[in-house]
Amino acid sequence: MEIFQLIQFQAVAELEHMTRAAERLNLAQPALSRTIQNLENELEAPLFDRSGRRMRLNENGRILLRYSRQILSSIQDAKNEITARKAGAETRIRLCVHSATALLPQLLVDFRHARPDIRFEIVQRIFQDTEQPEYDMLIDSIVGDEVLPRSSCLLIQEEVLLAVQSGHPLTGKDGISLSDIREEPFVSLRRDRPWARIIQKACNEVNFTPSIVAESDNPITLCDFVRCGLGVCFLPSRTGLPPAGEGITLLRLKDFAYTRHLYLHWCYNAFLPPHVDAFRQFALAWFAQIEDRGPVRT
Repeated sequence: MEIFQLIQFQAVAELEHMTRAAERLNLAQPALSRTIQNLENELEAPLFDRSGRRMRLNENGRILLRYSRQILSSIQDAKNEITARKAGAETRIRLCVHSATALLPQLLVDFRHARPDIRFEIVQRIFQDTEQPEYDMLIDSIVGDEVLPRSSCLLIQEEVLLAVQSGHPLTGKDGISLSDIREEPFVSLRRDRPWARIIQKACNEVNFTPSIVAESDNPITLCDFVRCGLGVCFLPSRTGLPPAGEGITLLRLKDFAYTRHLYLHWCYNAFLPPHVDAFRQFALAWFAQIEDRGPVRT
């Protein structure tokens, strides 16, 4: 199995389309088809399920794609390390952010005080499993009982709390339960966002269906909705509020005990370019300070 075969296979696997993959690779389609056929002959197993001109990556193909990405990533790591030794590391970090976007500006400002030579390219796109991620580092989140992805480190753990407008009648209750909020209007992040998926999973497990009156893809807008009284919402205890959190009160729920884990993931196997590793170390220390301060007022 040759490196060029893995590169060509990866393009076909990600696009699931021979013609588009050939265009991406600037190859003739018959040559690309022969490469895939040779791989399947060598492995003695089909890599795609075919129906006419349609092709879908099967379980064999998913296994090979996982290992081919590791192999090609290791080769790229070697190139990066050699380049860094010869000419100094690149000073750009492509940072993909799916969670804690309200804290991102302050994180980058604080980091650039220490490393003004490093610039950032921010990406917020959700990449599919079959796609090659186009970033150096990713900030994302999972529910506490899920397993962190490989090449990841935990940044912070936080409770799921209920955000209400300051002065809301619920703030005067001695203990809040889900039965107290079944009739409340809810505002939420858009359902394709990671935080919304976490909340949906948690609600399903306790047979609770919030009545959503408005959605947004911006967490700051979501907080503004709560602040003006449009509805209540679930927020993480430490990273959910923008710096100016006045007008919002966070409440604990007696029967909704979930933990959100915020993590940092990097697209490297072994060698982390020095400037990327510098950001990883800084982010760990920065979020540790947030955790030491404890949750915002509840």
